[in-house]
Amino acid sequence: MTWLILALAVWGGMPGAPADSPVPTSIVVATTRGQIEVPVLMERGHPALSVPRLGQLLPVTAEVIDEWAVVAFADQPFRFLLGASLFVFRGRVVPLVGGAYVARDTLHVPLQWLTEYLPRMFSEGYRYDPYAGRFEEARLAPVAPPVVQPTLSYRSPRAGSAAARNGFRMLHTVVIDAGHGGTDPGNPGRYLPRGVHEKHITLALAKELRDELEKGGVEVVMTRSGDTLVDLRDRARMCREDCSAFVSIHVNSLKPTPGYENISGLETYFLSAARTAEAARVAAMENEAVSYETEKILEEDDPLAFIMKDLHRNEYLRESAQLAEMIQESGARIHPGRDRGVSQAIFTVLSHAERPAVLIETGFATNRQDARFLTSATQRQRLAEAIAAGIITYLRRYEEKVLAGTIP
Repeated sequence: MTWLILALAVWGGMPGAPADSPVPTSIVVATTRGQIEVPVLMERGHPALSVPRLGQLLPVTAEVIDEWAVVAFADQPFRFLLGASLFVFRGRVVPLVGGAYVARDTLHVPLQWLTEYLPRMFSEGYRYDPYAGRFEEARLAPVAPPVVQPTLSYRSPRAGSAAARNGFRMLHTVVIDAGHGGTDPGNPGRYLPRGVHEKHITLALAKELRDELEKGGVEVVMTRSGDTLVDLRDRARMCREDCSAFVSIHVNSLKPTPGYENISGLETYFLSAARTAEAARVAAMENEAVSYETEKILEEDDPLAFIMKDLHRNEYLRESAQLAEMIQESGARIHPGRDRGVSQAIFTVLSHAERPAVLIETGFATNRQDARFLTSATQRQRLAEAIAAGIITYLRRYEEKVLAGTIP
Protein backbone atom coordinates (compact mmCIF):
# COMPACT_ATOMS: atom_id res chain seq x y z
CA MET A 1 0.00 0.00 0.00
CA THR A 2 2.86 2.40 0.80
CA TRP A 3 4.32 1.93 -2.66
CA LEU A 4 0.92 2.44 -4.28
CA ILE A 5 0.53 5.75 -2.46
CA LEU A 6 4.06 6.78 -3.42
CA ALA A 7 3.49 5.83 -7.01
CA LEU A 8 0.24 7.77 -7.24
CA ALA A 9 1.87 10.77 -5.59
CA VAL A 10 4.68 10.80 -8.11
CA TRP A 11 2.58 10.04 -11.16
CA GLY A 12 -0.47 12.03 -10.10
CA GLY A 13 -2.58 9.01 -11.08
CA MET A 14 -1.92 6.61 -13.93
CA PRO A 15 -4.36 7.19 -16.75
CA GLY A 16 -4.26 5.14 -19.90
CA ALA A 17 -4.15 1.56 -18.62
CA PRO A 18 -7.40 0.33 -17.04
CA ALA A 19 -6.87 -1.12 -13.60
CA ASP A 20 -8.30 -4.51 -14.56
CA SER A 21 -6.81 -4.72 -18.07
CA PRO A 22 -4.66 -7.81 -18.72
CA VAL A 23 -1.03 -7.49 -19.66
CA PRO A 24 -0.79 -7.70 -23.47
CA THR A 25 1.40 -10.35 -25.05
CA SER A 26 2.67 -7.67 -27.45
CA ILE A 27 2.15 -4.03 -28.34
CA VAL A 28 2.15 -2.25 -31.68
CA VAL A 29 4.56 0.64 -32.21
CA ALA A 30 3.41 2.88 -35.04
CA THR A 31 5.18 5.91 -36.51
CA THR A 32 5.25 7.74 -39.82
CA ARG A 33 8.01 5.29 -40.85
CA GLY A 34 5.81 2.24 -40.37
CA GLN A 35 4.78 -0.06 -37.57
CA ILE A 36 6.12 -3.13 -35.79
CA GLU A 37 4.88 -5.57 -33.19
CA VAL A 38 6.99 -5.71 -30.03
CA PRO A 39 6.67 -8.78 -27.77
CA VAL A 40 5.96 -8.15 -24.10
CA LEU A 41 8.20 -10.36 -21.97
CA MET A 42 7.37 -11.58 -18.46
CA GLU A 43 10.59 -13.42 -17.64
CA ARG A 44 11.38 -11.24 -14.57
CA GLY A 45 7.82 -11.21 -13.21
CA HIS A 46 6.77 -7.91 -14.77
CA PRO A 47 6.08 -6.82 -18.38
CA ALA A 48 9.13 -5.55 -20.24
CA LEU A 49 10.21 -4.64 -23.76
CA SER A 50 13.43 -5.05 -25.73
CA VAL A 51 15.16 -1.69 -26.21
CA PRO A 52 16.77 -2.65 -29.57
CA ARG A 53 13.34 -3.69 -30.83
CA LEU A 54 11.82 -0.36 -29.78
CA GLY A 55 14.72 1.46 -31.39
CA GLN A 56 13.77 0.16 -34.82
CA LEU A 57 11.10 2.87 -35.05
CA LEU A 58 11.33 5.04 -31.94
CA PRO A 59 14.04 7.60 -31.06
CA VAL A 60 15.51 5.33 -28.37
CA THR A 61 19.19 4.79 -27.61
CA ALA A 62 20.73 3.10 -24.60
CA GLU A 63 24.03 2.53 -22.87
CA VAL A 64 24.77 0.20 -19.97
CA ILE A 65 27.53 1.33 -17.61
CA ASP A 66 28.15 -0.94 -14.63
CA GLU A 67 24.88 -1.13 -12.67
CA TRP A 68 23.21 1.72 -14.59
CA ALA A 69 21.36 1.82 -17.90
CA VAL A 70 20.99 5.26 -19.47
CA VAL A 71 18.06 5.18 -21.91
CA ALA A 72 17.54 8.29 -24.03
CA PHE A 73 14.15 8.92 -25.63
CA ALA A 74 14.19 11.86 -28.07
CA ASP A 75 17.49 12.91 -26.45
CA GLN A 76 15.97 13.01 -22.96
CA PRO A 77 17.98 10.75 -20.59
CA PHE A 78 16.30 8.32 -18.20
CA ARG A 79 18.55 6.48 -15.76
CA PHE A 80 17.61 2.96 -14.67
CA LEU A 81 19.41 1.23 -11.81
CA LEU A 82 19.44 -2.33 -13.11
CA GLY A 83 17.22 -4.63 -11.08
CA ALA A 84 15.59 -1.78 -9.13
CA SER A 85 11.91 -0.96 -9.62
CA LEU A 86 12.40 2.69 -10.48
CA PHE A 87 14.11 5.16 -12.77
CA VAL A 88 15.63 8.61 -12.28
CA PHE A 89 14.72 11.59 -14.44
CA ARG A 90 15.82 15.18 -13.81
CA GLY A 91 17.05 14.21 -10.35
CA ARG A 92 13.68 12.71 -9.42
CA VAL A 93 13.09 9.07 -8.49
CA VAL A 94 10.01 7.50 -10.08
CA PRO A 95 8.90 4.09 -8.73
CA LEU A 96 7.73 1.36 -11.12
CA VAL A 97 6.20 -2.08 -10.77
CA GLY A 98 9.41 -3.58 -12.17
CA GLY A 99 12.88 -2.58 -13.21
CA ALA A 100 15.14 -2.59 -16.25
CA TYR A 101 17.39 -5.59 -16.73
CA VAL A 102 19.83 -7.20 -19.17
CA ALA A 103 19.11 -10.67 -20.56
CA ARG A 104 20.92 -12.38 -23.42
CA ASP A 105 23.05 -9.25 -23.89
CA THR A 106 19.88 -7.23 -24.51
CA LEU A 107 18.58 -4.39 -22.37
CA HIS A 108 14.89 -4.56 -21.44
CA VAL A 109 12.82 -1.71 -19.98
CA PRO A 110 9.51 -1.90 -18.11
CA LEU A 111 6.37 -1.68 -20.24
CA GLN A 112 5.02 0.81 -17.69
CA TRP A 113 7.75 3.32 -18.57
CA LEU A 114 6.77 3.33 -22.25
CA THR A 115 3.00 3.24 -21.87
CA GLU A 116 2.43 5.44 -18.82
CA TYR A 117 5.33 7.85 -18.38
CA LEU A 118 6.41 8.70 -21.94
CA PRO A 119 2.90 9.68 -23.14
CA ARG A 120 2.77 12.17 -20.27
CA MET A 121 6.08 13.79 -21.06
CA PHE A 122 5.75 13.66 -24.86
CA SER A 123 2.01 14.36 -24.92
CA GLU A 124 2.26 16.35 -28.15
CA GLY A 125 4.29 13.67 -29.87
CA TYR A 126 3.10 10.25 -28.68
CA ARG A 127 0.09 8.53 -27.16
CA TYR A 128 -0.77 5.06 -25.96
CA ASP A 129 -4.08 3.29 -26.52
CA PRO A 130 -4.34 0.60 -23.80
CA TYR A 131 -7.37 -1.04 -25.39
CA ALA A 132 -5.66 -1.49 -28.75
CA GLY A 133 -2.22 -2.05 -27.19
CA ARG A 134 -0.83 0.59 -29.52
CA PHE A 135 1.94 3.15 -28.86
CA GLU A 136 1.78 5.60 -31.73
CA GLU A 137 3.30 8.79 -33.00
CA ALA A 138 1.03 11.84 -33.20
CA ARG A 139 1.19 14.35 -36.04
CA LEU A 140 3.53 16.63 -34.13
CA ALA A 141 7.15 15.80 -33.45
CA PRO A 142 8.03 15.16 -29.80
CA VAL A 143 8.28 18.36 -27.84
CA ALA A 144 10.09 18.49 -24.50
CA PRO A 145 12.12 21.14 -22.69
CA PRO A 146 15.86 20.55 -22.83
CA VAL A 147 17.37 18.75 -19.88
CA VAL A 148 20.48 20.21 -18.28
CA GLN A 149 22.56 17.23 -17.23
CA PRO A 150 24.38 17.86 -13.93
CA THR A 151 27.57 16.19 -15.12
CA LEU A 152 27.70 18.35 -18.25
CA SER A 153 26.69 21.65 -16.67
CA TYR A 154 29.59 23.53 -15.16
CA ARG A 155 30.98 26.95 -14.33
CA SER A 156 33.96 28.19 -16.28
CA PRO A 157 36.73 30.05 -14.43
CA ARG A 158 37.26 33.73 -15.14
CA ALA A 159 40.22 34.67 -17.28
CA GLY A 160 43.20 35.42 -15.07
CA SER A 161 41.74 33.65 -12.04
CA ALA A 162 43.76 31.12 -10.04
CA ALA A 163 41.73 28.30 -11.61
CA ALA A 164 42.43 29.53 -15.14
CA ARG A 165 46.12 30.06 -14.38
CA ASN A 166 46.34 26.47 -13.16
CA GLY A 167 44.79 25.10 -16.32
CA PHE A 168 41.30 24.30 -15.04
CA ARG A 169 38.52 24.56 -17.61
CA MET A 170 35.86 24.11 -14.95
CA LEU A 171 35.40 25.91 -11.66
CA HIS A 172 35.56 23.45 -8.75
CA THR A 173 34.46 23.76 -5.13
CA VAL A 174 35.61 21.28 -2.51
CA VAL A 175 34.07 21.09 0.96
CA ILE A 176 36.71 20.31 3.61
CA ASP A 177 35.43 18.88 6.86
CA ALA A 178 37.66 19.11 9.93
CA GLY A 179 36.43 16.18 12.00
CA HIS A 180 34.92 16.66 15.47
CA GLY A 181 35.12 20.07 17.22
CA GLY A 182 33.60 21.96 20.13
CA THR A 183 32.31 19.62 22.83
CA ASP A 184 33.40 16.65 20.71
CA PRO A 185 37.20 16.46 21.09
CA GLY A 186 37.65 13.31 19.04
CA ASN A 187 40.20 10.88 20.36
CA PRO A 188 42.80 12.20 22.86
CA GLY A 189 45.52 9.94 21.48
CA ARG A 190 48.20 8.28 23.56
CA TYR A 191 51.06 10.18 21.92
CA LEU A 192 49.49 13.57 21.22
CA PRO A 193 50.91 16.38 23.38
CA ARG A 194 49.09 17.20 26.58
CA GLY A 195 45.91 19.20 25.85
CA VAL A 196 45.95 18.36 22.12
CA HIS A 197 43.04 16.35 20.78
CA GLU A 198 41.99 15.03 17.40
CA LYS A 199 39.80 18.09 16.81
CA HIS A 200 42.88 20.35 16.96
CA ILE A 201 44.86 18.26 14.47
CA THR A 202 42.00 17.99 11.99
CA LEU A 203 41.31 21.73 12.02
CA ALA A 204 44.96 22.64 11.53
CA LEU A 205 45.32 20.19 8.64
CA ALA A 206 42.01 21.32 7.10
CA LYS A 207 43.17 24.93 7.04
CA GLU A 208 46.50 23.96 5.47
CA LEU A 209 44.68 21.84 2.89
CA ARG A 210 42.36 24.78 2.15
CA ASP A 211 45.31 27.05 1.47
CA GLU A 212 46.93 24.50 -0.86
CA LEU A 213 43.76 23.93 -2.85
CA GLU A 214 43.09 27.65 -3.20
CA LYS A 215 46.64 28.16 -4.49
CA GLY A 216 45.86 25.47 -7.06
CA GLY A 217 42.72 27.29 -8.26
CA VAL A 218 40.09 25.30 -6.32
CA GLU A 219 37.41 27.06 -4.29
CA VAL A 220 37.01 25.75 -0.74
CA VAL A 221 34.16 25.69 1.78
CA MET A 222 35.02 24.74 5.37
CA THR A 223 32.44 22.93 7.51
CA ARG A 224 34.08 24.62 10.49
CA SER A 225 36.85 27.20 10.80
CA GLY A 226 37.00 27.26 14.57
CA ASP A 227 36.48 25.02 17.59
CA THR A 228 32.77 24.49 17.05
CA LEU A 229 30.52 21.44 16.88
CA VAL A 230 28.72 20.79 13.58
CA ASP A 231 26.23 17.92 13.32
CA LEU A 232 27.52 15.05 11.21
CA ARG A 233 24.49 15.17 8.92
CA ASP A 234 24.91 18.90 8.29
CA ARG A 235 28.54 18.64 7.20
CA ALA A 236 28.08 16.74 3.95
CA ARG A 237 24.94 18.74 3.16
CA MET A 238 27.24 21.70 2.51
CA CYS A 239 28.34 19.87 -0.65
CA ARG A 240 25.46 20.22 -3.08
CA GLU A 241 24.92 21.65 -6.60
CA ASP A 242 28.20 23.48 -7.25
CA CYS A 243 30.32 21.19 -5.12
CA SER A 244 32.82 18.84 -6.75
CA ALA A 245 33.84 16.77 -3.72
CA PHE A 246 33.55 16.40 0.06
CA VAL A 247 36.68 15.54 2.08
CA SER A 248 36.46 14.74 5.80
CA ILE A 249 39.68 14.69 7.86
CA HIS A 250 40.23 12.54 10.95
CA VAL A 251 42.91 10.96 13.14
CA ASN A 252 42.75 7.25 13.87
CA SER A 253 43.36 5.55 17.22
CA LEU A 254 43.14 2.12 18.81
CA LYS A 255 42.10 0.83 22.19
CA PRO A 256 44.86 -0.85 24.19
CA THR A 257 45.45 -4.37 22.91
CA PRO A 258 48.71 -6.28 22.46
CA GLY A 259 50.83 -4.49 19.84
CA TYR A 260 48.36 -1.65 19.24
CA GLU A 261 51.07 1.02 19.51
CA ASN A 262 52.79 -0.45 16.45
CA ILE A 263 49.82 0.11 14.12
CA SER A 264 50.37 3.16 11.90
CA GLY A 265 49.62 4.71 8.56
CA LEU A 266 47.28 6.62 6.27
CA GLU A 267 43.96 5.24 5.08
CA THR A 268 41.21 6.75 2.90
CA TYR A 269 37.57 5.66 3.00
CA PHE A 270 34.54 6.05 0.77
CA LEU A 271 30.92 5.24 1.57
CA SER A 272 29.82 1.65 1.09
CA ALA A 273 29.24 -1.45 3.16
CA ALA A 274 32.27 -2.29 5.29
CA ARG A 275 34.20 -5.27 3.94
CA THR A 276 36.58 -5.74 6.87
CA ALA A 277 36.31 -5.74 10.64
CA GLU A 278 38.81 -2.87 10.75
CA ALA A 279 36.69 -0.71 8.44
CA ALA A 280 33.63 -1.39 10.58
CA ARG A 281 35.61 -0.46 13.71
CA VAL A 282 36.75 2.87 12.24
CA ALA A 283 33.22 3.71 11.07
CA ALA A 284 31.77 2.92 14.50
CA MET A 285 34.43 5.10 16.16
CA GLU A 286 33.78 8.12 13.94
CA ASN A 287 29.99 7.67 14.07
CA GLU A 288 30.09 7.98 17.87
CA ALA A 289 30.28 11.75 17.32
CA VAL A 290 26.48 11.69 16.90
CA SER A 291 26.24 11.37 20.69
CA TYR A 292 27.56 14.94 21.05
CA GLU A 293 24.77 16.42 18.96
CA THR A 294 22.14 18.28 20.94
CA GLU A 295 19.24 17.73 18.56
CA LYS A 296 18.05 14.25 17.70
CA ILE A 297 17.21 14.00 14.02
CA LEU A 298 14.51 11.46 13.23
CA GLU A 299 14.97 9.72 9.90
CA GLU A 300 11.76 9.76 7.92
CA ASP A 301 10.12 6.37 7.47
CA ASP A 302 9.92 7.00 3.75
CA PRO A 303 10.88 4.24 1.30
CA LEU A 304 11.31 6.72 -1.53
CA ALA A 305 13.69 8.87 0.55
CA PHE A 306 15.65 5.77 1.48
CA ILE A 307 15.99 4.77 -2.17
CA MET A 308 17.00 8.30 -3.15
CA LYS A 309 19.84 8.23 -0.60
CA ASP A 310 20.90 4.79 -1.84
CA LEU A 311 20.85 6.05 -5.43
CA HIS A 312 23.17 8.91 -4.51
CA ARG A 313 25.52 6.34 -2.99
CA ASN A 314 25.47 4.28 -6.16
CA GLU A 315 25.74 7.26 -8.50
CA TYR A 316 28.89 8.60 -6.85
CA LEU A 317 30.34 5.33 -5.61
CA ARG A 318 32.73 5.00 -8.55
CA GLU A 319 33.77 8.66 -8.40
CA SER A 320 34.25 8.50 -4.63
CA ALA A 321 36.42 5.41 -5.00
CA GLN A 322 38.58 7.13 -7.61
CA LEU A 323 38.95 10.25 -5.46
CA ALA A 324 39.94 8.09 -2.50
CA GLU A 325 42.52 6.21 -4.57
CA MET A 326 44.18 9.40 -5.82
CA ILE A 327 44.34 10.95 -2.34
CA GLN A 328 45.70 7.75 -0.85
CA GLU A 329 48.31 7.28 -3.56
CA SER A 330 49.58 10.84 -3.14
CA GLY A 331 49.45 10.98 0.65
CA ALA A 332 51.06 7.58 1.22
CA ARG A 333 54.20 8.71 -0.63
CA ILE A 334 55.15 11.13 2.14
CA HIS A 335 53.50 9.53 5.19
CA PRO A 336 55.99 7.82 7.53
CA GLY A 337 53.54 5.07 8.48
CA ARG A 338 52.15 2.17 6.54
CA ASP A 339 50.17 2.65 3.32
CA ARG A 340 46.88 1.21 4.52
CA GLY A 341 45.16 1.73 1.17
CA VAL A 342 41.55 2.54 0.33
CA SER A 343 38.67 0.99 2.27
CA GLN A 344 34.94 1.41 2.47
CA ALA A 345 32.48 1.67 5.35
CA ILE A 346 29.23 3.35 6.35
CA PHE A 347 30.13 6.74 7.84
CA THR A 348 27.31 8.99 8.99
CA VAL A 349 29.26 12.08 7.89
CA LEU A 350 29.42 10.73 4.32
CA SER A 351 25.93 9.25 4.08
CA HIS A 352 24.27 12.60 3.31
CA ALA A 353 26.75 13.66 0.64
CA GLU A 354 25.31 14.26 -2.83
CA ARG A 355 28.69 14.36 -4.53
CA PRO A 356 31.87 12.25 -4.39
CA ALA A 357 32.85 12.02 -0.72
CA VAL A 358 35.78 10.53 1.17
CA LEU A 359 37.06 10.34 4.74
CA ILE A 360 40.81 10.39 5.44
CA GLU A 361 42.27 8.78 8.56
CA THR A 362 45.54 10.71 8.53
CA GLY A 363 47.42 8.50 11.00
CA PHE A 364 47.20 6.93 14.43
CA ALA A 365 47.38 9.07 17.55
CA THR A 366 48.22 5.82 19.35
CA ASN A 367 51.43 5.45 17.33
CA ARG A 368 54.43 7.51 18.41
CA GLN A 369 55.74 8.15 14.86
CA ASP A 370 52.33 9.07 13.39
CA ALA A 371 51.57 11.40 16.31
CA ARG A 372 54.90 13.16 15.93
CA PHE A 373 54.24 13.53 12.18
CA LEU A 374 50.76 15.01 12.66
CA THR A 375 51.78 17.48 15.37
CA SER A 376 54.75 18.80 13.38
CA ALA A 377 53.71 21.91 11.45
CA THR A 378 56.31 21.17 8.78
CA GLN A 379 55.27 17.55 8.28
CA ARG A 380 51.58 18.36 8.42
CA GLN A 381 52.11 20.94 5.67
CA ARG A 382 53.72 18.23 3.53
CA LEU A 383 50.67 16.04 4.09
CA ALA A 384 48.32 18.89 3.16
CA GLU A 385 50.26 19.41 -0.07
CA ALA A 386 50.07 15.70 -0.88
CA ILE A 387 46.33 15.46 -0.20
CA ALA A 388 45.72 18.59 -2.28
CA ALA A 389 47.75 17.08 -5.13
CA GLY A 390 45.56 13.96 -5.03
CA ILE A 391 42.36 16.02 -5.08
CA ILE A 392 43.58 18.17 -7.97
CA THR A 393 44.61 15.07 -9.95
CA TYR A 394 41.11 13.70 -9.46
CA LEU A 395 39.47 16.99 -10.53
CA ARG A 396 41.58 17.16 -13.70
CA ARG A 397 40.66 13.60 -14.68
CA TYR A 398 37.04 14.31 -13.84
CA GLU A 399 37.16 17.32 -16.16
CA GLU A 400 38.49 15.16 -18.96
CA LYS A 401 35.60 12.71 -18.57
CA VAL A 402 32.94 15.40 -18.30
CA LEU A 403 34.15 17.43 -21.25
CA ALA A 404 34.46 14.26 -23.32
CA GLY A 405 30.90 13.34 -22.34
CA THR A 406 31.83 9.95 -20.90
CA ILE A 407 29.98 10.24 -17.58
CA PRO A 408 26.33 9.21 -17.79
